[in-house]
Amino acid sequence: MVPEAQTDILDVAIIGAGWYGLKAARTYLDLEPNTNLAVFDGDDSVGGVWSKGRIYPNLVAQVGFGYFNYPGMPMSRDGEPSNHLVSGEMIQRYLEKFAVDNDLMRRIRFKSWVEKVERCPRGWRLKVNGSYVESAKLIICSGVTSVPSDPPFKVEQGANIVHSRDIARNLPAMKAVESVVVVGAAKSAYDAVYLLCSLGKRVTWIIRPDGSGPMPIMPHEIGGLNTITVGSTRLMSYLSPSIFNTKGFLGSLFHRTVVGRWLTQAHWGFITGLSEKAAGFGGKAGVVEPLKPDISDRSCFWCDSSLGLITMTDFWSTLKGGNLRILRDNVDVARKESVVLRSGQEIKCDYVLTCTGWGDHFGYFSPELKEELGIPLYGAIPSETDEKGDFWAEHDREAEEVVDKALPLLAAGPAEKKFNPNRTPTKRRWRLYNRCIPLNNARTGDRSLAILGQIHTTQTPTIAGVQSIWAISYMLGEIDLPDEDTMIKEIAEYLAWVRKRYSSVGERYPYALFDWIPYLDKLLGDIGLKSRRKTNFVSEFFSPYGPHCYADCLDEYKAKRTRRTTKLRADFADNKAVSSGSDSEISV
Repeated sequence: MVPEAQTDILDVAIIGAGWYGLKAARTYLDLEPNTNLAVFDGDDSVGGVWSKGRIYPNLVAQVGFGYFNYPGMPMSRDGEPSNHLVSGEMIQRYLEKFAVDNDLMRRIRFKSWVEKVERCPRGWRLKVNGSYVESAKLIICSGVTSVPSDPPFKVEQGANIVHSRDIARNLPAMKAVESVVVVGAAKSAYDAVYLLCSLGKRVTWIIRPDGSGPMPIMPHEIGGLNTITVGSTRLMSYLSPSIFNTKGFLGSLFHRTVVGRWLTQAHWGFITGLSEKAAGFGGKAGVVEPLKPDISDRSCFWCDSSLGLITMTDFWSTLKGGNLRILRDNVDVARKESVVLRSGQEIKCDYVLTCTGWGDHFGYFSPELKEELGIPLYGAIPSETDEKGDFWAEHDREAEEVVDKALPLLAAGPAEKKFNPNRTPTKRRWRLYNRCIPLNNARTGDRSLAILGQIHTTQTPTIAGVQSIWAISYMLGEIDLPDEDTMIKEIAEYLAWVRKRYSSVGERYPYALFDWIPYLDKLLGDIGLKSRRKTNFVSEFFSPYGPHCYADCLDEYKAKRTRRTTKLRADFADNKAVSSGSDSEISV
């Protein structure tokens, strides 16, 4: 037992000072100004993936300017790239200004690494840099990209190994060398290879053959508009078969008719065609031909290995013109000046840059607590580990049937009918209601915990804004969740859908790249706010949604709270008057 005198006591503790952590802190203080709140972050600046120490020259968000900021809080155009995207430096300055302007800096405890989190009588106990903090409520905002993964190969003494998280810190050293081996096929690998090729380095890019392979890279623009912006419409949310919008006339039209499925396939065939044409796949790709996705049937739709966007207009030409070689192989050993591949080939190099994913960003939870909270164990969990007695097994089977019936296109799968036969499928199940609240907490009425930022979308700041309002209103007891059966059904159906819709990445994480608008509809409906944020049907369906559409949500919710409080006070006064009158009659 930790002595009381050695324990810091809080009302609310927040882990992470990125997009979600900063917005959650500000939202909580907006709703409850006198809260004793602190934010813990292991870095020395705000931003998470966009913190100062992680920004390098070509680190650019894939979203157009005006679509990557908090609702109602525009970003300065200072430093805007010529392609009208948002640079890493712009984002870092924006988040730091947000923290300063909203009086959050004094509440953020930088260089505070959370080692352990466990329950305690007060609520939650955190071990931070060897000291203890106890808090009545806890909001988890530690992002997926916060903990580097260990190299998936043997590392001998003297080998220069750098994870993609630390590119910026090691860039001066890498500029001074001649050759670098890049391992992995994540978006960070594409950015790193572009950077190294632009610096004139000799680059060998190793992509393992037993993974989900290279990702499709969409063109920067379609019809003069940013591709992500084009995808941020209600029309697009129907052209991306989603469990969030299977009902009603439009749901039936787009998902369960021949015409609807044809429109969906034609749309994604067109985008995939543009992507392949930009790269030159099929004859003009040259050295980058090995980057053609393993799934050729509308690869931009199936997103088997996630999805990227060209953030530099000279991306493909720089790779093709660089000193680049791409191999589909596994690295077995990294040595002082080389790597040895599983094929037996040895590649000479000065540095090895690993872009092979991320470690356990929930490592501060014990395995037992992870299971209780519905957080999957870290790593690849083979599908066959499912046991017949598993509580979720029957619910998952029923959910599969529901999704297959509602979304026949997903039930059919890609034309190849099967993915890479060498790939080991995973089974990671995030049992969070609305991607925020553990089922066990919801069923017991425990409102002390919310987990934010675990849904992958193209609109992180906007999701952070609305998700914070929903989760904190729940934590404050201002909204109720549905019955347990309804929550189980929602969780199971979402997981069944995301595995079918987003393939390999959907097996590992909650994804909703093109499905975030109806997801926010659900959250806004729960807290009694309007979800249709446009003025007419045409703009509602065809014009892009973005942070500007949700600018007033917090003010709307605060006004709703005020009305509710006023009504409760009036009802209490009326009841008190009636009670007083009754007492008078009795005394007479």
